[in-house]
Amino acid sequence: MRLGYIAKRCVVFKIHKTVFKIYKIHVSTLCTAFRVIKGAQCVKGFTTGSSELDKLIGEIPPRTMLLIVGHPGSGKTTLASQICYANAVRGHKCLYMTFYEDREKLFRNMGRLKINLAEVENKGFLTYVKLPVASAEELMDIVAKLVASDHYNVVVIDSINPALELVEREESKRAIVLNFFYQLVDIIDGLLVAVAEMPIGKETLEYGSIEFVADLILYLKHRITRGLRSRILEVRKVRGAPSSVIEVPFAILNDAGFKVYLPPRPERMMRGREHAISTTISFITKLAGPIYKGDTIDISFPPHAREALTIVPLVDIAVTNNLKALLISYKYSPDEVKELFIEVFGSYFNLGKDVVLSILNRHFTIESFNPASYALTHLYAVEVELIEDLKPDMVVHHGTEIFSAVADPSEYWTLLISMLTWLKNNGKLVIRYSARISPQWTRINEILADIVVRVYYKREGGALKPVFYIWRRGRTPLLFDFTNEDITQAALEASETSRPY
Repeated sequence: MRLGYIAKRCVVFKIHKTVFKIYKIHVSTLCTAFRVIKGAQCVKGFTTGSSELDKLIGEIPPRTMLLIVGHPGSGKTTLASQICYANAVRGHKCLYMTFYEDREKLFRNMGRLKINLAEVENKGFLTYVKLPVASAEELMDIVAKLVASDHYNVVVIDSINPALELVEREESKRAIVLNFFYQLVDIIDGLLVAVAEMPIGKETLEYGSIEFVADLILYLKHRITRGLRSRILEVRKVRGAPSSVIEVPFAILNDAGFKVYLPPRPERMMRGREHAISTTISFITKLAGPIYKGDTIDISFPPHAREALTIVPLVDIAVTNNLKALLISYKYSPDEVKELFIEVFGSYFNLGKDVVLSILNRHFTIESFNPASYALTHLYAVEVELIEDLKPDMVVHHGTEIFSAVADPSEYWTLLISMLTWLKNNGKLVIRYSARISPQWTRINEILADIVVRVYYKREGGALKPVFYIWRRGRTPLLFDFTNEDITQAALEASETSRPY
């Protein structure tokens, strides 16, 4: 530690003469804290308690002031408590000072989020203090004495609004309060977490001057869309890093506390045609050409006639190549999806229920989400996390037309393009099923695909027969008119893949 530097900061000040004596007392008390930490071990860095957030902002070095700004109920106290707890678990003593939060209530609420403040308090790594409502001078004196009482690596002030409101119209005193926070960071030689509340309807802090003092600024915001709350974390400032604005979704979860999601946003398409995928159904290769890992296949059909045979190649590819598939339906429950597979393979291929379920259990993980119950950024982040956890070879989206009714088109396409690029770069085969309910929606989906399959129907002999329009990137489109012989041949070929089951 630069002890000479800290000592010098304790005595060299040019302050307005009317408040010099008061401020000198606080500086003297902080210098006592300097003497307490003189023999302490140097601190390397701090965590937010969220690996994703740490990845976004980098490790927090000593002598950092972190400013957490947000609307009422946005999660400021949760994040501050998680930072305090996560660092206390790592052996850093935390001083948590608050004006509003009752100890029992705070500990109980955080305990539900697996932030066990009582545990670290019992071990001597947390000191909780409820601050009184007092003058700015008295508050600075109280804080200085508390900091000087022990070697704290992390100090939390929840929130700084009362102190700044007290000196709102007195610029000289306000400057002293801000400078006090600035000096406090150096004295503790650790992490100072300051919580600030901004009015509902605004996305800036009224006391903007505090932002000049802070090294790291996080804004917690929530927006209401379709009656759903979307939580957004904005990294507004990271000292020493580019000042580009970064927004990511987050959630407050019972089993994970303050959870930040880092949806992938790849800047380039990295992969080409590296690994071809086999199929036992001959007409697929004949019409669509070879299928590669990283391809996106878009399959669409009329909303009133959803061709069941389109799921047959999906199963054949998974079984033939021994692939793991994640199937996400936006319309049906997992049980309904399984019933669909059982019905199709029973009707066309005479496979028993047990055989079909055995195939599904071995090769498929089936999930379902209701897009109307999620903010789009949150749903996107949840799916990415699911894919990262399961690491499937194939990702299947079923019922994607639902988004045309519930999602903002610009936001949806932005997220989808990033998703498909990320999946392609990771060599995932993507198959997307949708009903054609909007020409523009269908065309944009097809633009993003490597293989396009459109199912139509024609009347023949008093019955409707499926006709397939198939296009593969780099090839001429083809029309394929299914006959009973074609279906029989496909059934024979596909049934070969079920022999091991």
